[in-house]
Amino acid sequence: MHIVVTDSGLGGLSICASLERRLRGLPAPAGTRLTYVNAWPDERHGYNDLPDMKARANVFDRALSAIDRLVPDAIVIACNTLSVVFEHTERRRLAGAAPVLGIIDSGVDLFREALEADPMSAIALMGTKTTIESGVHRERLVGLGIDPGRLAPVACPGLARAIETDPGSSTVDDLVEKCASQAAASVPPRGPLFAGLCCTHYGYVAADIGAALSRKTGREVTTLDPNERMVDLVVAALGGGSVQVTGELVDSTNSQVPIAVEVVSKVVLEERKRRGVAALVEDVSPTTARALISYSHVPALF
Repeated sequence: MHIVVTDSGLGGLSICASLERRLRGLPAPAGTRLTYVNAWPDERHGYNDLPDMKARANVFDRALSAIDRLVPDAIVIACNTLSVVFEHTERRRLAGAAPVLGIIDSGVDLFREALEADPMSAIALMGTKTTIESGVHRERLVGLGIDPGRLAPVACPGLARAIETDPGSSTVDDLVEKCASQAAASVPPRGPLFAGLCCTHYGYVAADIGAALSRKTGREVTTLDPNERMVDLVVAALGGGSVQVTGELVDSTNSQVPIAVEVVSKVVLEERKRRGVAALVEDVSPTTARALISYSHVPALF
C-alpha cells in the first residue's frame, strides 16, 4: 500500500508522522509506505502569492500529475490551502484515479462539534489568505446550522512560511501576536472561545496561538487542531471502515509493521529548516524525521 501525503510546505509533515506511527501498530499490508510530497511550487513564491484561484489550480494540477505518476493508492492533502485549491483543479474530475482526502472536512467536523457542545461559544477561524478568503469553513459551518455571528475568520499572512523557516524565531512570535490581535478584535466579546486552526503549520505553535489569543481577550481559549482528526479519518478509510480508531498514538516498541517514509520536494529544503521541523515531529515518528533530513530534491518534479 502506497499513501502520498502532500502540503504546500512542511506543515502536513506532522500528519505524515502521526499517520506513520498509527499505521505501524495496525495490521497494515507488508510493504506499506508513505511518500510526503512538498508541493511548494518554487523558491520565489507559494500558492498564496499567485494572482488568482485559476493560477493556483493550474500549478496544483501539475503537482497532482507528478503525484499520480508515483502510483499511490490514496492521496492525503494535509493542507487547508491545497484542499481549497483542489476543488478547482482538473484532477478533481479525473475518473478512475487514486482517491483524494482533504483536511477541510476534518476541521469542519471538529469545529462544529465544539460549537454545538456549547451554544454560547464562538470561534476564531485562523488560516492562510487563500483558505480564509475562500470562506469554506465559515460556509460549511453556517450550512450545518451554526450562527454566523459566532464565527470570526482571520487570515494570518506569512505565519505558515515563518513557522516552516524557523519555528522558534521571534518572527513567528510577532506574527502569532499580530494574528491573535486581529482575532481578538473580531470575535464576540463574551462566552467560551475557541481558536480553530485552519492551517496544518499552525499545529506546531498551537499552544502559542491559544495563549496569545487568551492574553488579548482576557478569556480562556481552547485551541482546536484538526490534524489528528484527519489521521483518524485516513486510518478509517484505509481500513474500509473496519479499523477501530482511538486517536491514541501506538507505542513504537509494539510495532507490527515497518512503514517506509520518503520526503520529496521540488524546491531546496535548507538544512536549518529540515532540522527545525524534524525536531518537531521526531517524538511522534523518528522515521519521518529521518526521512526529512535525508529528503530527495527533485527540481523537475512538476
